[in-house]
Amino acid sequence: MPDKDDPLAALRTRAYALADTGRYTDWASLSADLVDEGSPDVIVRKLTNDAIFQLMLKDRMSAARGG
Repeated sequence: MPDKDDPLAALRTRAYALADTGRYTDWASLSADLVDEGSPDVIVRKLTNDAIFQLMLKDRMSAARGG
Protein backbone atom coordinates (compact mmCIF):
# COMPACT_ATOMS: atom_id res chain seq x y z
CA MET A 1 0.00 0.00 0.00
CA PRO A 2 1.55 3.33 -1.00
CA ASP A 3 2.18 6.01 1.57
CA LYS A 4 -0.39 8.76 1.01
CA ASP A 5 2.28 11.35 1.81
CA ASP A 6 4.72 9.98 -0.78
CA PRO A 7 3.73 11.23 -4.23
CA LEU A 8 6.36 9.06 -5.89
CA ALA A 9 4.93 5.89 -4.34
CA ALA A 10 1.41 6.87 -5.37
CA LEU A 11 2.61 7.57 -8.90
CA ARG A 12 4.37 4.19 -9.10
CA THR A 13 1.15 2.48 -8.02
CA ARG A 14 -0.85 4.36 -10.66
CA ALA A 15 1.76 3.58 -13.33
CA TYR A 16 1.58 -0.13 -12.50
CA ALA A 17 -2.22 -0.02 -12.69
CA LEU A 18 -2.05 1.58 -16.12
CA ALA A 19 0.61 -0.90 -17.27
CA ASP A 20 -1.65 -3.76 -16.24
CA THR A 21 -4.35 -2.57 -18.66
CA GLY A 22 -2.36 -3.81 -21.66
CA ARG A 23 -2.79 -0.51 -23.51
CA TYR A 24 0.86 0.52 -23.27
CA THR A 25 4.03 -0.69 -24.93
CA ASP A 26 6.46 1.87 -23.54
CA TRP A 27 7.11 4.34 -20.76
CA ALA A 28 6.77 7.37 -23.04
CA SER A 29 3.09 6.78 -23.77
CA LEU A 30 2.28 5.74 -20.22
CA SER A 31 4.09 8.71 -18.69
CA ALA A 32 2.31 11.09 -21.08
CA ASP A 33 -1.02 9.77 -19.80
CA LEU A 34 0.12 10.23 -16.19
CA VAL A 35 0.88 13.88 -16.93
CA ASP A 36 -2.46 14.23 -18.74
CA GLU A 37 -4.14 12.88 -15.59
CA GLY A 38 -2.54 15.69 -13.60
CA SER A 39 0.59 14.09 -12.19
CA PRO A 40 3.35 16.69 -11.85
CA ASP A 41 5.84 16.35 -14.70
CA VAL A 42 8.78 16.72 -12.32
CA ILE A 43 7.68 13.63 -10.36
CA VAL A 44 6.99 11.62 -13.52
CA ARG A 45 10.52 12.42 -14.73
CA LYS A 46 11.96 11.02 -11.49
CA LEU A 47 10.51 7.64 -12.37
CA THR A 48 12.16 7.81 -15.78
CA ASN A 49 15.54 7.45 -14.07
CA ASP A 50 14.48 4.65 -11.71
CA ALA A 51 16.01 1.59 -13.40
CA ILE A 52 14.29 -0.99 -11.18
CA PHE A 53 10.90 0.66 -11.64
CA GLN A 54 11.43 0.79 -15.41
CA LEU A 55 12.32 -2.91 -15.54
CA MET A 56 9.32 -3.91 -13.46
CA LEU A 57 7.03 -1.68 -15.50
CA LYS A 58 8.28 -3.14 -18.78
CA ASP A 59 7.63 -6.65 -17.47
CA ARG A 60 4.11 -5.71 -16.39
CA MET A 61 3.31 -4.08 -19.74
CA SER A 62 4.56 -7.18 -21.55
CA ALA A 63 2.60 -9.55 -19.32
CA ALA A 64 -0.57 -7.48 -19.73
CA ARG A 65 -0.26 -7.78 -23.50
CA GLY A 66 0.12 -11.54 -23.19
CA GLY A 67 3.86 -11.63 -23.80
